[in-house]
Amino acid sequence: MSDLQSYLDKALKEVQLVETDDKPIFLDYDIESEVCELISTVRTQLGITQKHLAEKSGVSQANISKIENGSYRPSIATLKKIADGLGKRLIIEFADREEVL
Repeated sequence: MSDLQSYLDKALKEVQLVETDDKPIFLDYDIESEVCELISTVRTQLGITQKHLAEKSGVSQANISKIENGSYRPSIATLKKIADGLGKRLIIEFADREEVL
């Protein structure tokens, strides 16, 4: 066994876990992925192509593709254009996080 492994084993044995009544632990969420998925899902449900959405929204087809595949982070103004192109209203809100039980 290596010296590092011995050290880690010893250190781990000394760790004490204590329950506390601190603030609740929240799940992390990936808002960028949610936005990408939402745009793609709504567009697909409406039966329109990226090209058609580009024409309706004024956002290039290349940028819509990049947004949907997660390689481009759109501004709020761009999200509004896309929402308008989808016939939707962009709503941004702050919601309570769900606690991890």
